[in-house]
Amino acid sequence: MDRRRFLSHSMLAASAAATLRFSPRLFAASVPTPLAGSLPARSKEIPLNWRARADAFDGYVMNPANKVLRTRPDGSTYFASALEGTGDGGLTTFAPLALGKILRGDAVDALLPSMSAYYSDEFEVFLDGTHAQLCEYWYLMNVNALAWAVVKARLSHDSAWTGRVRKSADRLLELAHQIAYNFNDQGYRFNTREPFTNKDIYRQPDTIGGYAYLMLFAHEMFGDAKYLDEARHALGLYQAFAQNPWYEIPSGALAALAAARLSVHDTHVDFGQVLGFALSTGGRPMQTGDWGEFEVNGLMAGFSTEPEGEAYSMESLMPLPYLLPALRYHPEYATDVARYLLNTAANMRLFYSDCIPRENQSRPDLTSTVPYERLTRTVDGHSPYASGDYDSHRSIYGGAYALTWGELVKPAGDDFILQLNLARTDFLCEKAYPTYLYYNPYEQSKQVTLQTGTEACDLYDLRRRTFFKERQTGSVSLSIPPNDSLVVVVVPAGARKKREKGVLLCDGVPVDYGQGA
Repeated sequence: MDRRRFLSHSMLAASAAATLRFSPRLFAASVPTPLAGSLPARSKEIPLNWRARADAFDGYVMNPANKVLRTRPDGSTYFASALEGTGDGGLTTFAPLALGKILRGDAVDALLPSMSAYYSDEFEVFLDGTHAQLCEYWYLMNVNALAWAVVKARLSHDSAWTGRVRKSADRLLELAHQIAYNFNDQGYRFNTREPFTNKDIYRQPDTIGGYAYLMLFAHEMFGDAKYLDEARHALGLYQAFAQNPWYEIPSGALAALAAARLSVHDTHVDFGQVLGFALSTGGRPMQTGDWGEFEVNGLMAGFSTEPEGEAYSMESLMPLPYLLPALRYHPEYATDVARYLLNTAANMRLFYSDCIPRENQSRPDLTSTVPYERLTRTVDGHSPYASGDYDSHRSIYGGAYALTWGELVKPAGDDFILQLNLARTDFLCEKAYPTYLYYNPYEQSKQVTLQTGTEACDLYDLRRRTFFKERQTGSVSLSIPPNDSLVVVVVPAGARKKREKGVLLCDGVPVDYGQGA
């Protein structure tokens, strides 16, 4: 059974396996060092135009004629998980598409009611499939994080939807207590209320990190202290792993944002360690170096116990909306993370059929708007080789994240300098001013232009902790030091400033959380 096949058989019985003794002192690779120097400052290829990729993907999948967007007998809609598939792709596919369209400003009122098909009234939690009775742990945390973000972004006025989020949080909390925070299994059967494991290679101890994020999300949304206590306890257990517990990158990416947010007032949180778990190199999970004549720096492996030499489109795209807002709390990591994302933004081209030789891919006849699911180091002498996993080739659920990339990653006037939006996907923060990261991979200073709009604003340099331009409007020229980054917060001109518990507030909105050097 491969890594995707389980999902398609999620309603079948899963054989039990002996439970390993749980300890946060077990598992995989050692705690990695910071990223500085581990990736090239600049990729060989220029980054993809992510807005164009997003537009093309959206236009293709939203056209019913292409049979990706489908209708159930009751009139609700769903998306196939793969270009060649017909079955329901689940919340794993629906939620990143819906959230990406919300971020784009697209009309989604007709689409969002269909998300209710993935909320189980019986088990009071969002699940990946309709009428599902079990779920793998990493899927469980990932789909709830996505669904809750959709609710917070567009449905927070609706008590029925916010009630589903609260019930889901309470059910996950109950689950964590029942298993004594031991997520060292494959998943959970909600119908029998017990964990399951098909094979030991599918055990997912890093799920505790994703759980920490969800509990912190619930605290920020509802204010209940019990959720904050859970988040702190869960993240403490995640940090207690002496070695990287990585199974699938979503749990690590969720944990990174939770750690960044909690670290504001909790000195016991080691954000560097948690970020290091997510961005550990050598294919665990981040691939580095060259496969054949092509760079793979910044692409992410699938799960920890699969064969070496593979990367996946979803896992490579998914961390962005969680790692970017983490830098609002820890801007001292901005250069390292931006370097990683610059490489990813360019090397993701290997998943798109119009960017690689035909002989290096399994189905070049299919549309280039949808990326391949898997990239393998070598297949039949071709390196790398783009294909699929299980019975498909092109990934709708992975390609869905291109919608988010199109909004968060934009050109800044130079092929290798990007504007990265740090505030747009921080669903743990009630309100934030526009915040942009620019990374300069060159040996000399570079100029970029920031469009500030018609209302006067003051610009705050988050890394250097100072206002450096006041009462700006329209196009503003910014200088980025060589081999360095600039993080700019756009604050309304004349906003009232005060510092409270180490946090700089401007008209009551957090601007600088006081973290880092």
